[in-house]
Formats: sequence, structure tokens, C-alpha cells
Amino acid sequence: MDILLERKSCRSYKTDPVPQEDLDYILHAAMSAPSAMNTRPWHFIVIKNKETHTKIIQIHKASQMLANAPLGIIVCGDVTKQYKNYLQQDCGACTQNMLLGATAKGYGSVWCGIYPIEERVKAFADLLNLPQNIVPFSLVVIGKQSEYIKEKQRWEPEKIRYEKW
Repeated sequence: MDILLERKSCRSYKTDPVPQEDLDYILHAAMSAPSAMNTRPWHFIVIKNKETHTKIIQIHKASQMLANAPLGIIVCGDVTKQYKNYLQQDCGACTQNMLLGATAKGYGSVWCGIYPIEERVKAFADLLNLPQNIVPFSLVVIGKQSEYIKEKQRWEPEKIRYEKW
């Protein structure tokens, strides 16, 4: 449970590269997520190129932190592989696992949403030359934190109900 409580959104990064071994661990964590009927409809595009980072920042204004981070990963979903309409849940679980995998390896990370904002979806699809059946879902920015992020208290027992509202 500690890893769940340690994970925080990081928006300030060092430019240090992420070794391939650590990147593979993070992607393995992502691919270990549950999916409806075990369809695993996700695909990943690892973006290290700074020119592409700049283009992403122009498309997604809330991704400014990518300017200093060593990489971003676009989580995509294959609509032909999804079970019914569970692509969002599957890619959401996958994205969360990626964030936890990054934390486990000592990296900061942040989830920047792409789907369901149609303009972003189209812009990312065009930028990354995605096939019609592949939908960009999220951008996860990963790197070493450049500053300490204070833990936030997120325990809210007043939001818990038992048996009924």
C-alpha cells in the first residue's frame, strides 16, 4: 500500500534520461493492468524527441512539464480489441499502473488526459500518424523529480458509506 500513498503528480523534472531497464519495468507495470475480458487493448508510444515534446506542448497546454522531462508515453487504445465499450476503463487502469511503476522506480510522473477531448484526440492522432483503430487516451510524463513534492492528505472518511447512501 505504501506505493499507492507515495505516488503524487510531478510537474517539475530533471532532464536525466530514464534507463531502458527502468522504462521496461514501467511499461511492464502498465501492461499488468486488468482489462475487460483480458483484451489488453493498449499500445504505447514512447516520446523522447524534444522536437516532438514541443509539438505535444502546443497541442496540450497542460503538458508544459514535458519541456524538461526526459520522456512522455502516449497510452493508446485499439477500438477493435476492446470488449464492448470498456476502452476507457482499460486504458485508465493501464495508465494508473504506469504511474505506480514509475513511483516504484523512484521517478516522478503525471497523467495528462487526451481522451475524450476530440480536438486533442485528433491532433495527437495526426501528430503520431495513428491508424484509424488506435485512439490516444493519455500522456504520462516521467522523469526524476527536480524538487521534493510534499505528501498530500487524501483520506476523506466522510465520503464513505456502508450498505446504502
